[in-house]
Order: sequence, then structure tokens, then C-alpha cells
Amino acid sequence: MASFNRFFSSYKKVINKKFFIIYFIYFSFFLANGPLETSIPLLFEHYGFHGNIYGAFLSTNSIINIILPSFIAYMAHRFSSMLFGMIAMLIGFFGAILAGCLPSCIYTVYPACLMIMISRTVFNYSYGNAINYSIESDSRGKYFAIRDLFLFGSISIGMFLGSIITSKTNVSVLFFGFSFIFFIPMFLIKRTDKNIAKVQTKEETISRQSNGDDKKDKNQFLSVIKNKYFWGFLLVGFGSTIYTTSLFFLPLLGTSIGISVPKILSMFGAITLVNSIVAILIGNVSDFINRKWLFVFDNAFDIIPALIFAFTTNTYLFIAGIVCTMIKDAFAPSSFAYLYDCFQDKKGIVVQGFLSSIDNALSFVAPLLIGILWNISKKWVFLLGASGCLFSSIIAIITLPDVISKK
Repeated sequence: MASFNRFFSSYKKVINKKFFIIYFIYFSFFLANGPLETSIPLLFEHYGFHGNIYGAFLSTNSIINIILPSFIAYMAHRFSSMLFGMIAMLIGFFGAILAGCLPSCIYTVYPACLMIMISRTVFNYSYGNAINYSIESDSRGKYFAIRDLFLFGSISIGMFLGSIITSKTNVSVLFFGFSFIFFIPMFLIKRTDKNIAKVQTKEETISRQSNGDDKKDKNQFLSVIKNKYFWGFLLVGFGSTIYTTSLFFLPLLGTSIGISVPKILSMFGAITLVNSIVAILIGNVSDFINRKWLFVFDNAFDIIPALIFAFTTNTYLFIAGIVCTMIKDAFAPSSFAYLYDCFQDKKGIVVQGFLSSIDNALSFVAPLLIGILWNISKKWVFLLGASGCLFSSIIAIITLPDVISKK
């Protein structure tokens, strides 16, 4: 009982009225966005588009993300993260409703689904980053764990609802129905802007007071390029690109071995829920130990499910790979916290956007490669992914710093 009380007390800093509205924003946004992103390959398959088309779609999204994260991070930093957060919701709404209503033509479905993907990028690099940087380092792991409980919990609920909808209708109806959920987080963000403005980060306050300084902005980008940790994260991200991109193809792998769409959505929903609960325990531990080695484990463990998926021929192996992915993904909040710990300066928001943009610039070719390989040999997709994860783990060990939060 005493241990339980200590565990609960350690989360008090991130469980209060100020944070609950933030958690519900994440809950409502990813209730819509999460299941829709997962269902995009199923929508493509429903309309008769092949794996190479989906690979080209993911590549297009990566090309867009070469510029978009830096642009959104910079604009949100200079103006208002809340405004761009609300814009993200509108983009998601229009993308989802168009994907569900427009004729089954690649020239209409393709851009509509891109809008759904873009909405998450805009949200994460505006409102999301503003909130993340308002959290103290010694509570960041716990915050990400609680946030991800709401985030992944909502995705799980959305997946279960999606499985019910698709079992009675089809996947296009799922997109139309879920489009209206985007209005809920938009309303909550507007309310946050009025009632709890104190979560505005110091970076935004400084930006408004100074009214911008172009010379300092240029110097900042130069300092990013000179930062060895920046290059370390960049190489880690590049090495893991093949496997992380191949995860978008898992629904297609499931259908290729005879698993129905409703069952796939239910399976992903159950795994996502368990994952978020386990992440709370790991988030608590990560605030008191060296996060670097959790980050290394997060990358290295991907080798196991990658090899399982490479040799998957039946439902049992597929489920085993998904379970391994679930175990590993519980470390994601701690890895995310480690990334922020390594860039604690006041301009860190732009650093994150710049890092993401460069990473996408180097890795946009991966979806095209996977799309081509997918039609030739699914096994080689995941074998290449396993090799990339091994490379990323070695780079992380060599280049990245030890980070232990203050107790």
C-alpha cells in the first residue's frame, strides 16, 4: 500500500486541473486521427490501390515533412501555437470527410488522406511542442506517460469503434463518421487559450516580447548544425526509417495472410490500450534513471518484431510480432522525453522541427523502396528494417549523452 501511495504521489505534478484539459485535447484529437491514419492503407486496398501506390503516398508525406515541421515550429514560435493547433483540427476534418465522401479516385483520395497525415504534423509541432516544453525535466517522463495513456487509450477506443463500423459497412464510412470528432479538440484548444494561458511556454513569451530577431534565428540554425547530438539523433532516425515505415504496411501484411479488416482494427486497439498502461510504469522509472539506455533499448528491441514479421506466414506469428511491438512501444514516452532532455535551450522547439525536417529529407525514399519491395518480397522489407535498427542502436550508444533527471 505504501509503495502504491508513493507511486501515485510521484505523479501529482502532472495530474491536476491544468493538465487534464491538455490530456483531453490529445484524447479527442487522436480518437479521430489515430484510427484514420492506421486505416489509410485499408482504404487504399478498399479502392483497389496497390502497395506501390501506398508507398508513393508515404513518400509524398515524407517530402512534405521536409519543410512542414520547421515551418510550423517557426511560425508557432513567432505567433501562436494555439492558432496553429486549431488549424490542424480543420485540416484533419476536411481530409477525413473528403476521403470518405469523394469518388474512389486516386486524385481525390490521395490528397484527402495526406491532409489527415498533415494535421498531426501541424498539431505536434505547434500546440504539442508548446505544451511539451512547459513541463519540467524531472516530470517529463511521467507527463508523457499520462499523456500517452489518454492518447493511445483514445486510439484504442477508436480502433474498436472502427472495427464495429467496418464490420457493418466499409472503411470509407469510418472516415466520414470520424471526421466530425476533430471539432472537439478544436473547441478545447480555444478554451485552453482563454482559461489556462499559463501553459504558454517561455519560448513563445520571449518571441512575442522580442517581436522576432532574424539574425538570432539564423545563428540558431547554424548552432543546430554544429551540435553533435543533433547529428546523432539524425543518424538514429535515418537508420530506423525502413522499419518504422514498414509498420505502416502491417495492416496490409495482416490482410495478406487472411485476417479481416475488423479483426485487424480490434487487434491494434487492444495492443494500443495495453501499451499505454505499461508506459505509465516505465515513465515513472525513467525520471530517475539514465534515459539514454532506455532510448537504446527502444531502438534495439525493434530488431525482434522486425525478424518475426519477416517470416510471418500465419496469424499466430503476426500476433507475436504485434505483441513484441507492444512491449517495445511502451518505452516510447521515455524515449520522447530523452529527446527533449538533449535539447533544453530556449529555442528547442525550432531545433525539434529542424531535426524532423532534415530526417524526412534524408529518408523520404524509404516508402518508395518499401512499396516496390512489398510487391516483390515482404520478407526483405522487414530484414532491411532489422538491419537499420541495429545500426541505429550502435549510433545511439556511440554518439548520444547520458541524461539522468534530478530527483
